[in-house]
Amino acid sequence: MGLEISDVSLHYGRKQILKHINLQVAAGEILTLFGPSGVGKTTILKLIAGMQPLQSGALDFRGDFSQERTILVLQDFWLFPHMTVFENIAFGLKVRHVNTTQIAQQVQAMITILKLQGLADHFPDQLSGGQQQRVALARAIVLKPKLLLLDEPFASLDSSLRQKMHQLLLELQQQYHFGVILVTHDRDEAFELSDRLAVLIDGEIQQIGTPQTIYEQPQTRQVAAFIGGMNFLAGIIQGQQFQFESQEITVVNPNQLTGPVQLVIPYEVAASLSHSGIQAEIVSLQWQPSGVLAHLRVGQQTLVLTNIQGELHPGEVVYLQFGANLQVVAN
Repeated sequence: MGLEISDVSLHYGRKQILKHINLQVAAGEILTLFGPSGVGKTTILKLIAGMQPLQSGALDFRGDFSQERTILVLQDFWLFPHMTVFENIAFGLKVRHVNTTQIAQQVQAMITILKLQGLADHFPDQLSGGQQQRVALARAIVLKPKLLLLDEPFASLDSSLRQKMHQLLLELQQQYHFGVILVTHDRDEAFELSDRLAVLIDGEIQQIGTPQTIYEQPQTRQVAAFIGGMNFLAGIIQGQQFQFESQEITVVNPNQLTGPVQLVIPYEVAASLSHSGIQAEIVSLQWQPSGVLAHLRVGQQTLVLTNIQGELHPGEVVYLQFGANLQVVAN
């Protein structure tokens, strides 16, 4: 059961918006379309929801998935300003000609589940941003979707409220067992909520995988750069040996690259002081809640690391061993 998107491309005039998109989402899964603004993420949601006609490729809804049981929640919520909270949540049920008694029961259940008690008679302009977001979710979930499409749903919320909405979404998804396709360009949100990420850059899917895989094993420099918090060391690869600044380290080379490449080193990768490894000079240290931010010089290149185990002193030359296999990507 689920949805499979096969070889979907889209043009606006001469401009190609999407290039051969292939995706699958299963029941109960949260798949995130992760990428910068303007790369086609929202367009994919509109194609799935039937708001944008297909030009090429196919959408295959399987099992009890269907376009009719797919609900899109846009970033600005699209609440009806002249309707109360109760009327907004009930709107889709009325369109489906559900009887009045069932509407009252189902809407009240949503009001309770999404903690909207006491707000049933309020209008959207009387609500906070978080309350409006919960009404938009209630209006969608009351229709019992099999697939929920969320377009930057928490972008306008402050960090504390966003965290609460993340938890609420996970609880709702587990309770009602719907699939989710989430659009975001927020890395922390994508990592926290997703079962899988599809990194979309320039209208193409660059990589699909779990958050951990995308972070630890980016397949291209574009993916690593967009994820952020990454160092890149320029050097040359021969097999699994990366040579740079008169040094050498064994690395992962999944694409069997040769010649000039970039070594990807996440800021947060675990590193420890040793008697061998990458030689680096500590330029400066800066405290932050996640750990000491160390700026280091490796030959003529620089590194930023936040998870070095050991006592550090500016000006000191150290040798670093990394607690994870580092990977190279093409320039």
